[in-house]
Amino acid sequence: MTVPTRRRLLRLFLLWLLWMAGWPQLPSAAEVVQEYQLKAAFLVNFAKFITWPEEALPADQGEFILCVAGADPFGAALAGVEKKTIGGRAIRVVHTGSLKKVPDCQMLFVSRSEKDNLDLLAANLARKAMVTVSDIPHFIKAGGHIQLVTSGSRLAFLINHTAMKEQGLQADASLLNLAATVQ
Repeated sequence: MTVPTRRRLLRLFLLWLLWMAGWPQLPSAAEVVQEYQLKAAFLVNFAKFITWPEEALPADQGEFILCVAGADPFGAALAGVEKKTIGGRAIRVVHTGSLKKVPDCQMLFVSRSEKDNLDLLAANLARKAMVTVSDIPHFIKAGGHIQLVTSGSRLAFLINHTAMKEQGLQADASLLNLAATVQ
């Protein structure tokens, strides 16, 4: 064997070893599914600790509407959410293609596919008392209310309480105490 052939084989062998060792390690499909099941549970729990103004959640409205804007990262994880209730109201999940057309809802999850449309968040939703949640980096700096972040292997959240109050929304003190950051 010639020296260049040995080097090539050695490089291939080293690449194979790195691949077998999982470097760089990407999350498995099961880990992504589990992550979004946890995020779906967070959405329901957030809603239990937020107070909406009367006009945003009238007493005669029988449903709590949770919208997902953009590509749906949850898959089947939100199916179980529709079996739960918020303040005695059944949860209904509504999917919308983008932030350009958001129906009336009490909570809006903004998918990462909408990261380039965050300017629409403030423009279109400023007058609505709708809690906005996302896992897009810097979401609360763009005017969003709750940003989900991964810290190590744990899921945490940041709250832009100032923006929430501007829209007539109030987070319970226990929710604020659990947040990693409150602005």
